[in-house]
Amino acid sequence: MFRKLIIPAFFAILIAQSSNADEIQMTNGSRLIGELIRIEADKVTFSTPFAGTITISQDNVERIVTKKSVTLMMQDGRVFYDRQIVSTEQAMRVESANEAPVIFAASDIEMVNPEPWKLGDGYDWSGRFSVAAEAKRGNSDSDEWDLKARSIWLSLKDRYTLKGNIEFEESRGIETEDNWHLFSKYDRFLELGSKNYRGAKLSFEYDQFEDIDLRTVLGPHFGRQFSKSERFKLEMELGPVWVNENYADGDKEDWVGALWFIDASTDIIGFGSTLYLDHDGILKIGKPGETILNAILGIRFPIAGGLETAFEIEYEYDGGAVEGIDKLDTTYNLRLGYSW
Repeated sequence: MFRKLIIPAFFAILIAQSSNADEIQMTNGSRLIGELIRIEADKVTFSTPFAGTITISQDNVERIVTKKSVTLMMQDGRVFYDRQIVSTEQAMRVESANEAPVIFAASDIEMVNPEPWKLGDGYDWSGRFSVAAEAKRGNSDSDEWDLKARSIWLSLKDRYTLKGNIEFEESRGIETEDNWHLFSKYDRFLELGSKNYRGAKLSFEYDQFEDIDLRTVLGPHFGRQFSKSERFKLEMELGPVWVNENYADGDKEDWVGALWFIDASTDIIGFGSTLYLDHDGILKIGKPGETILNAILGIRFPIAGGLETAFEIEYEYDGGAVEGIDKLDTTYNLRLGYSW
């Protein structure tokens, strides 16, 4: 008797929940019931009671129906608030309690339920922190570690970037590496939605074993975001810089150069991995042989909950290194980090 009562009650609850839930009809005929979180960058984020929050490619979605109101951002910049999606088969019918229905092509919509900063409200804060450490005992006795951190605040109008790293190595009680680098940058987009921007950067660097007490780099730049998709991201900057170098032996030098920067990444390998390149260089005007080049080539894999691991090859070239110091350093790192 009890079982006969429970089963109808269970199905009644499911029907009540589904009547208030959003629905996705897949191209393979399957149907998902839950809550539409966001549509962005050809991906649909959907919350289900049985599998939690999942991400679906828009290519696999045939139809979407929402019971709750959503916010739509159009390709032409218009924003519609408190709308209900009725269909996305050939066209999207969007309804509102106080206005007549509107029909759009699905391609006209940039995103659904965009984050507040994409509507001009505040900043999106992202960052990454990672560490690489190594301790050897036995035939060799050494300790090595380095820390890296990056934080970016992005709005529709501008962007703030702050990066830093510290490296230290000791072998048999003797320091063999001790350096740090602090980098800050401000970018201002030329107009809303523009890929072009201008800005300025300021960095400080110390390296005990290159006899650099402090290297200061300051200058303006122009940049462009050629591509911002997860499949391929490419951003480049170019501008003049003023460089001041204070050496451990007391010498000082000021010079003018041209600085360039390349940031590229792709998820083409799959498995949630990201292949990336971070490169910058400073050409010394009048003395190109003393050019400074830095490049990091790496691959990053997610673990869980923001944790990630990465393998990196780092090249550091200083054409103006003092006599007795190698111009090129190559470092291989296995990193453990956290991103948000």
